[in-house]
Amino acid sequence: MNSAIEQVRLRKARYCRSLDTKRWETFAALFVADAKATVFDPEGGLIAEFHTARAFVNAAREFLEGARSIHQVHNDELELVSECEINAIWSMEDYIVFPLAPKDAPISVHGYGHYHERWVLKDGAWLISNLELRRTILEVTPQPTQKQSP
Repeated sequence: MNSAIEQVRLRKARYCRSLDTKRWETFAALFVADAKATVFDPEGGLIAEFHTARAFVNAAREFLEGARSIHQVHNDELELVSECEINAIWSMEDYIVFPLAPKDAPISVHGYGHYHERWVLKDGAWLISNLELRRTILEVTPQPTQKQSP
């Protein structure tokens, strides 16, 4: 097996783990500084777009503040484009619970989809230069409604 492919697999596993354990420096170190990240809903509508790694990491940190999460990837399709570029598609699932969610926010989010990524070799490390998350299913659980007393 190609060692570049294996390195990208290991780094994507680190992506998921550092996101769920909120190790933001480790997470940020997986991207080139000018990485672009885009997230689409199941209908193809734009949910969010970021033009730097810092903006994406800060948004993830803010979104996951106080939450518990699990991000999993599998069924990877990795293509070595050149000695310093790999295109990757990963099936993904995430589940996020917001135990301290305010009354107007959801209590959980459960989603599926595919990451479409471009990884580049820079200074001896494989880094994400472009990430698109294309959701196929996105289930949002709202707060339970309170019944009014008579």
